[in-house]
Formats: sequence, structure tokens, C-alpha cells
Amino acid sequence: MKMRKKRFMSALMIGIGCLSLIPAGCGASAAKTKEASSEKAGIYEETIDEDSSITEFTDESTLETNTESDDEKLRLIASLPGMNDEDTKDLLGGGRENRSADKSYYIGRIFNTSLYGTECRVNTTCGDDGTVESVSIWVVNGSRDVTQEEAELWIGRISDLMGSKPSAPSSVSEGGSQNYRWTADGNAATLYLMKDILSVSFQPAVGELK
Repeated sequence: MKMRKKRFMSALMIGIGCLSLIPAGCGASAAKTKEASSEKAGIYEETIDEDSSITEFTDESTLETNTESDDEKLRLIASLPGMNDEDTKDLLGGGRENRSADKSYYIGRIFNTSLYGTECRVNTTCGDDGTVESVSIWVVNGSRDVTQEEAELWIGRISDLMGSKPSAPSSVSEGGSQNYRWTADGNAATLYLMKDILSVSFQPAVGELK
């Protein structure tokens, strides 16, 4: 069961990066690396240098009420797509490079930060020109169950950020997630919800109805 979950989360993490990478005309090798259905609900598989330490998530939400600093941080994260990767490296306390297993392909950056009382991981994916194409926030990463209260809080936060309510949640996808989507001003946000996973992605609304 743990192996199945691990494989799913690897596939899960590929999907969102692909949403932005394919329209951007990435090379064949890059597309193959990140190719997956958006219904798999996630970003991409994280690769860490052997000498790098991995920060463990506490994933214990205190369900704090929205604070101005947290709202500003969420807006900052949502604004990363379109920025130059080099300009993001010192944001959110600094991010480390994320490369493919053989180190030949640069994926993006990985940041660890706190949002609304929860330790979160933030991942970016970049195009060949060094532009950030998508960003995701992993609020709950499989280490515990998502509570209904925090799911509702996050749906409300993204609705406030995007200035609109999400589309009706899709039925449970093949990957097992329930997806909420927003589009506004040429940008798209998707919240992926499972029993033990809660993540949010932002990318340009390429090919999406506005």
C-alpha cells in the first residue's frame, strides 16, 4: 500500500507542471519527463542532491485565521509564474534547485515555508528559458488526513485571492482527487483534495475558459 501511494504521489506531482510546460513548447525530452494527465493532481517528482537535507513536514495545522502577512505571502506565491527563476531563488526564505534524477534537466525550485500556521512545501517548474511556468503549494502531503475545516478554509482563501468562487468540484478523478478550479485575469488556480493530500497550483490559464 505504501509503495502504491509513493508511485501515485510521483505521478501526482508530474501533472501540474505539464499543464504549463506543454503549451510553452518545451522540448521533447522535457515533455516526456513531465508528461502526465492533469487529473493525476500534482506537480512532479522531487529529486534532492545526496548531500542535501530534506525538511520534514509537521503538517499539523493550527487553523489560524487569515493574517495580512499570510495573505501577502499567498499572493506572492501565486505571482511566481512568469517570473525569472533566478529572481525567485531568495524568496520565501530561499529555495533549493530541483533537478531530474540524472541531474541533466532543471525542473525548478523547492521552498519550505509556513502559511496560516501550517508548514508547507512550495514547488516551481521552469521552462527552458528560465521562466517559472507553474507553482504549487503542498499543504498536506500524505502524512495525515485533511480535515473538512482546513479544506473549506483553503477553498475560501483561494476564492478571495482569485476574486471568484471555484467551478463546481469535479467528480473524483482516476487518481482519486476532487478538484476545484478558478480562472481570473488570465491565471488559473486548482485545488486538489484527497483524504490525505491538499495541494494548490497556479499557472497561466492557457486553453482554459475564463
